[in-house]
Amino acid sequence: MLAMLNLALLAGVFIVFLQSRVQSDLESFLMAGARDRISALATQVASDLEAADNSEWNDLFQRYSEANGIQVLLYRNTREQLAGPTLALPSPVEARMPPRPGPRNGRGGPPESGFDRPPRARGEFDDGPRGQRGGPDGPGGRGGPGDGGGRPFLVVTDGTPKYWVGMRMPVVHRENGEELFSVLVLVSNSFFLNSFFFEARSWLGLGAVAALISVVCWLPLVRNITRSVSDMMRATGRIADGRFDVQVNAGRHDEIGRLGASIKQMAGRLESYTEGRTRFLGSVAHELRSPIARMQLATEILERNADKDSKKYIDYLRDDIQTMSRLTDELLQVARAETAPGPVKVQPVNVEGVIEAVLRRESSEGAEIRVHVTSDLAVQANAEYLSRAVGNVVRNAVRYAAQHGPITISAQRDRNEVAIVITDSGPGVPDGDLDRIFMPFYRLDDARDRRTGGTGLGLAIVRTCVEACGGRVTASNRKPSGLEIAIRLAAA
Repeated sequence: MLAMLNLALLAGVFIVFLQSRVQSDLESFLMAGARDRISALATQVASDLEAADNSEWNDLFQRYSEANGIQVLLYRNTREQLAGPTLALPSPVEARMPPRPGPRNGRGGPPESGFDRPPRARGEFDDGPRGQRGGPDGPGGRGGPGDGGGRPFLVVTDGTPKYWVGMRMPVVHRENGEELFSVLVLVSNSFFLNSFFFEARSWLGLGAVAALISVVCWLPLVRNITRSVSDMMRATGRIADGRFDVQVNAGRHDEIGRLGASIKQMAGRLESYTEGRTRFLGSVAHELRSPIARMQLATEILERNADKDSKKYIDYLRDDIQTMSRLTDELLQVARAETAPGPVKVQPVNVEGVIEAVLRRESSEGAEIRVHVTSDLAVQANAEYLSRAVGNVVRNAVRYAAQHGPITISAQRDRNEVAIVITDSGPGVPDGDLDRIFMPFYRLDDARDRRTGGTGLGLAIVRTCVEACGGRVTASNRKPSGLEIAIRLAAA
C-alpha cells in the first residue's frame, strides 16, 4: 500500500512537472514520438500518389489505414477531400489546416497550384506562406522530408472520431505537370492506446524503472517494519494467552523499538503480578485450612452440648464453615493448576470414562443429563484436571439450568482436536459477560448468598485446568435459550 502511494505521488509530481515545463507545447511533446512515423508515412504516400492513378487512391489509402490501425485521409489545402473514407473536417481541425491560397503578385484569384509560390523540387514539403513558422523564411527553412517545417499538429474533438492528426504533405508532381499541395490527416478514436501515435513501451519502461527504484528503496524498510510488527503481534498474542515469556527484538532505536521495549516490560510486570496473585491465593487458602478444620471440630462439640434453641444457629454456622471450606479447596485448585512446576504431564484419556465418573459425582435427583459420546474417543490431557473441568461445568449446569430442560454432554473429533460440549436450556448469559465468566470471583449475581450459591471460581478452575492441558474453553449462548460450554483438547 505504501509503495502504491509512493508511485502515485511520483506520477503526480511528474504530471505537474510536465505541465509547468511543456505548457502550451504539450502537443509537440506528445507528438514527438510519432513525428518520424508520420513524416515517413507522408513521404511514402506522396511517392505512391505520383505513381498511382486517381482511381486507385482510395484503395491505396485503405491499405494504409489497415496497415497502421488508423484512418488515413488526404485533403487539399482548399479543404477538399481527395482520398480515404468521407469525413467532414470538424471546425477545430479545419482551423489548424494550412492557410487557404491567396492572390499572387497583386493579381486577383488563386494560383492554379494552390499556393502563391514558385514550383518546388520533387519531395519538398509545403510549409505554408513565406515568413510563417515552418515556411521557407521561417525557422524551418526550405527542406525535404523530415525537415523541421513539417511538424504534425494534434486536435482533440468532442465528437467521434476524437483524435485528428494532420501534416503537410510533400509537393506531389503529377504527370500532367500539376503540383498537388495537400495535407495528410490521420484519424483515430484513441491516442494513448494506439501504437502508431503513442509508443507505450518507453513509458512502461520508465514506469518499471520508477517502480524498481521504489521497491529497492522501500522494501528493506517495509520488511524491517513488518518483521518487527509481526514479532510484537506474536508477543502480545502470547501475553493474551497468559504466557509472559515473550521475546521482542528491542534492538531498534526508533518508535517501534521503544514500543517493543514497552511490550517486554509490560509482560514482565504482568508475569510478576500474576505470579504474586497466584502465590497469595495459594498461601491464603493453605493457611485457612487449619482454622477451618478446627472450626468444624468445635462446631460438632457445640452441637452435642447445645440446647434445642441453639442448634439452628449452629446449623447456620456449619453451613458457613462448609462454604469457607469449599472456597478454600477451590482456591487451592486454582493455585495448584497455575503454579504447577513445568508443563502438566498429559497422556491419552478416555472421554467417556471421565464423563461417567463426573456423572456419578455430580448428578442429582431431578436433573436429566443426556450423553452422546463414543467409547473410543480419547484426548491428550491430565485425567485429574479434565475430570475437574468437566465436573465444574456439569455442576453449574445442574445448579442453574436443570429445571429448564435436559443437559446434554457430547463429544466429537474435528481433525486433530476433540470438542467436549456441555449444553443446557437455562436462561444463558448476557453476551457481554461470556468472556468474563471464566475470571476468578466473577459472578453474574452480585448477591452472594445461599440461594444463588457459588463462589465465582468454578469456571475459572475450568479454564485453568483446560489451559494447563494445552486446550481452550469457550462459552456461547444458544437459541432460543441456554448456554454452551465447549472444551477443546488435542485428540489422542
